[in-house]
Amino acid sequence: MTGLAVVIPVKSSAGKSRLSSVLAPDQRAEFGRLLLEDVLAALAGAGLAERCFVVSSDRGVLDLAERRGARGVPEEADSGVNDAVEAGARASRAERLLVLPSDLPLLAPADIQAVIGLADRGADVVISPSVAFDGTNALLFRADAGLQLSYDRNSFWNHLASAAAMGLSVGVSTRPGIMLDIDSPDDFRGLATSGSTGRAARFSRTAVG
Repeated sequence: MTGLAVVIPVKSSAGKSRLSSVLAPDQRAEFGRLLLEDVLAALAGAGLAERCFVVSSDRGVLDLAERRGARGVPEEADSGVNDAVEAGARASRAERLLVLPSDLPLLAPADIQAVIGLADRGADVVISPSVAFDGTNALLFRADAGLQLSYDRNSFWNHLASAAAMGLSVGVSTRPGIMLDIDSPDDFRGLATSGSTGRAARFSRTAVG
């Protein structure tokens, strides 16, 4: 095992169904690819492109990741985020894992460095919540820490509880670039007015306009 690996679970092109009221199926697939490109660009800016493991059952997603310098980890079918993270961990064989979703359109290299900095300063686990403080938008931990993955309802609180049960110290990062993910039509419309120049934001402005 060596160093730090970034694991990014990505659903197949059928994902983002909650955006069906604002985007057609082909638009949702394109939007998902642009979101992933934004995340990979931020990681490249942080010097971590070659440490990224993108886990998906979608061959197009894996090809995109590999074109951007990441490593694709194929799944036979979407089996949930917990299983995808474990598959990425096995493929990476890394000492530390940083798990990020693929739908963080405002993510910047400084956000990633801030999360890693909390761990470097002694936090056993670093967590970034979603805006609603129910999801987990970043999770950094040692692979051998025994942290129980819980990417279901209230994952932020579940991960905090697991860390506490294991006696692990926790750092929480609430940087806006990590906390905003895109789950609903309101999120999508908000992205369109965010002023971001990222790929997904530009797409959202075109779609809304």
